[in-house]
Amino acid sequence: MGVWFTLNLAGFISIDIIGIPGNIIILGAFIHTVVCTRKISTAEIILSKLALSNLLVVLTWGLPLSIQASGLHQVFDDLTCQICLFLYCVGRAMSVSITSLLGCFQCITIDPFPQRWMTLKQSLIQHLYHIMFGLWCFNCLISSTRLMYSQVHLNSTNTKYVMSYDFCVVVFPSNLLYLGNGIIYIVRDLFFLSLMTLSSGYLLFIFYQHGKHTRCLHTLQKKHAEIQAAKAVVTLVIMYIVSFGLDNMFWIFTLTTYPISPRFTDARIFFDSCYSAISPIVIILTNKKIQLGLKFIPQRRELHRVNTLSRYLEN
Repeated sequence: MGVWFTLNLAGFISIDIIGIPGNIIILGAFIHTVVCTRKISTAEIILSKLALSNLLVVLTWGLPLSIQASGLHQVFDDLTCQICLFLYCVGRAMSVSITSLLGCFQCITIDPFPQRWMTLKQSLIQHLYHIMFGLWCFNCLISSTRLMYSQVHLNSTNTKYVMSYDFCVVVFPSNLLYLGNGIIYIVRDLFFLSLMTLSSGYLLFIFYQHGKHTRCLHTLQKKHAEIQAAKAVVTLVIMYIVSFGLDNMFWIFTLTTYPISPRFTDARIFFDSCYSAISPIVIILTNKKIQLGLKFIPQRRELHRVNTLSRYLEN
C-alpha cells in the first residue's frame, strides 16, 4: 500500500510540475508574438488553443488528484467536485478535438499538391473561430452530466451506475443513461482518434514520398518549417493514441465490470492525464518561435536591468 501510495502521489505531482508551466509557456509565447508582431499563423492559433485545453485539464484534474492522493480530499465538497470534473471533461474533449484538427490542418498545409486543398484550407482559416466555438459548445453539452450527477461520496453502497474519478463520483440515475453517456464519449473519442490516425498516416506517407520521389523532394524542400511542424504533429498524435487509447480501453472495461478496483481507476486516470502534461514538451522542443522567445528572456532581463541601472546613475 505504501509503495502504491508513493507512486500514485509522485505521478500526479509530476503531471502538475510539468504540465502547468509547460502549457503556460506556450500560451505566453504566442501572446507575446501577437502583442509584438500583431501576426500569428493558423497552426499557432490551434496550438495555443491546445495548450489552453491542456492547462485546463491539469488545473482541474492534476491538482485535485495530487491533493486527493496526499490524503486531503476532505477539502472537496459536491460543488467543487462538479465544477472540477465538468471543466476537466471539457478540457479533455477539447484536447482530443484540437489535436485532431491540428493533424488535418497539417495535412492540408504540407501536401505536395496544395491546389486540390486550397478551397478547404481557405474555408478552414476563415471559419476557424466558428469551428472552435462549435467544439466548445458541443463538448460542454456532452459533459453537462458531470454537473448534474457528480458528488463527493456515494449515498448508497448498492448504487451500480457509478463512474469513479477518485476525488468524486458520477452517479447516474439509470443504466440507460449510464451506458448511453459512456457510448457517446467512446464514439466521440473514436471519431477524433480516427481522424488523427488518418491524418498522421497521410503525413507519414508524404514523408515517405519525400525521400523517394525527386519531384516531391524538390517541392517539400521549400516547406522545411511545415515539415518540422508536421513531424511534431505526428508525434503528438502518437502520444495521444498511446495515452487516450489506453484510457478508452480502461473506460470500456469500467462500463462492463463492477466493482472496479481503485488501483485500476488510478491507472486509467493517470494515463488520461499524461498527454496534457507531456505534449507541451513536444511543442516547445519543435517550435522555433517558442525556443527563440525563451532564449531572449534572459537577454531582455539583462537589458532591462542595464537600462534601469543607467537611469538610476543619470539621476
